Amino acid sequence: MKGLRKKKLLWLAVLAALAVLGWKIGPGPVLLVAGMLAAALGALHGVQWVLAGRGLAELAALRARHGFDAMAGELQARLGGPEAFRFVVMGDTRNNTAVASRLYKQAAGESPAVLFHTGDIVRRGNPGEFLRNHVPLLPLTGGAPLFCVPGNHDQGARRDFAAFKALYGDDRFSLDFGGCRFVGFNNCRKDRVDDDTLAWLRAELSKPGAARRFVFLHIPPVFFEETFAGDTRRRGFRKNQDAFHALMRECGVDEVFMAHIHGYATHVRDGVRYTLTAGGGAPLSGRIARENRNFHYVALDVSPEGLRRTVVYLDGDRWARREE
Repeated sequence: MKGLRKKKLLWLAVLAALAVLGWKIGPGPVLLVAGMLAAALGALHGVQWVLAGRGLAELAALRARHGFDAMAGELQARLGGPEAFRFVVMGDTRNNTAVASRLYKQAAGESPAVLFHTGDIVRRGNPGEFLRNHVPLLPLTGGAPLFCVPGNHDQGARRDFAAFKALYGDDRFSLDFGGCRFVGFNNCRKDRVDDDTLAWLRAELSKPGAARRFVFLHIPPVFFEETFAGDTRRRGFRKNQDAFHALMRECGVDEVFMAHIHGYATHVRDGVRYTLTAGGGAPLSGRIARENRNFHYVALDVSPEGLRRTVVYLDGDRWARREE
């Protein structure tokens, strides 16, 4: 949203400059300049459109190793259905490989069974970024499978999430492990959480066989954003937010993980915990409370005795832990 505001201000500045120019020298030269600008922008968009397809084949070739189906199979093959295990959640790495690599390495030291990423893996969503700034980090998980949901920055020039889907095979997942169901989906399209998405979520979450349920998406609902944002501006989704929460409550979801607003926050509503984990390397947001404005991940220990949550974060240059 901040980027959109900057673009609007830039266009307003250009229009104001053209208006002043037209007043001083007449409309003819101004129309010529405007036409040249339009042609240049059209050419730039065309180049971006073409480049958006480069590298897709390389990403697709990696799907047999890193795609959702492959990761789900590997998870079951490696660990079966343990009664106790740990999983890690992080988000918004956004091309900051220096921070993201530290987080992945530290998380691998937790010996997690599986990791989850809540989106905005890269900055612009083109295949080259995934190949340069995401794929090289995958070996740092210590062999644990990684499941991601796409963020708005993962759309790519064509806004079709092509690079993400080339690597992972789909933009949503549902898997069972250790008596838990993990469901992730893309809510960065225009409608955010539409009726079809709600129907799919209901079908997946209502299936029998899971004692606990966890949901992953990128953009949080506004009702959750209002619990932590330090201003009145809203970046979350409004449409179907009440229906979404009612479904989470009805299906007995333990925790919903999100990103998009860079920092950490958590809140329990009607027995459902909503957690923002968006400290993977993107610039931290001043809208988040200072004590939660840090690079971090969340580790959850699942056992027959219950859940234990730990926030692991960088305090300056050292690692710190906070159990919740």
